Amino acid sequence: MRELKYTAHDGTVIDLDTGSLWVADLQEMRGYAWTYTLATRGIKSVSRNASTAKMTVRTTDPSILDVAQTAFDSDVQAVTPGTLTVDGEWFQRAYVVGSSLGLVPWPEYAQVDYTIVLCDGVWRRALPVQHFFPMTAGTGSQIDLPLDLPTDLAPSKIALTVNNPTGKAAEFTAVIFGPCVNPSFQIGGNTYAVDVTVPEGGHVSLSATGLRKTITLTAENGDVSDVFDKGVR
Repeated sequence: MRELKYTAHDGTVIDLDTGSLWVADLQEMRGYAWTYTLATRGIKSVSRNASTAKMTVRTTDPSILDVAQTAFDSDVQAVTPGTLTVDGEWFQRAYVVGSSLGLVPWPEYAQVDYTIVLCDGVWRRALPVQHFFPMTAGTGSQIDLPLDLPTDLAPSKIALTVNNPTGKAAEFTAVIFGPCVNPSFQIGGNTYAVDVTVPEGGHVSLSATGLRKTITLTAENGDVSDVFDKGVR
């Protein structure tokens, strides 16, 4: 491990890997376990539930722990998890719900064993962002007819490929930039469509992850509105 940070729900960032503070033991946090029920000849009701683990923190400046504890407690009191991020890549929502002091050889040194609730049951990381620029009518990117018609020709459907290097089904988030009306796209056998008008300079964001399912519309001035009910099912 090169880097570990805890980001509270209010944006406060606690660096858990500095010259005066470091995590001594992350073994429990790296493990995982499925929750399941035994069936006649197998298992059923399979899920990845929240679990608890121990995180041992050592520091030569115990006052730093007071700042960290304030951030931990604020998340628990707000019932809103913070986020643990490892090496700036792997992340998981978490609560810090308890602590116990370890033996210390001198006053300027402290060791604390924190009890962590890992909320997601799995560590996640974001893959590189993929961009797509579908051709549209009137851009000159498609062949036109040598005469005018009373109606416009619709652009042909463009087959674009989404790259999923994981080898299994992956969650995703998508952002569609305006101007456009009732945007939609298809991945595999699933069609994602939203009955909204996206203004120029605005965008609609879809989140289809295990963490949250949301559809929001952002206007040019930055106003954000919830348009989840506009999603086509």
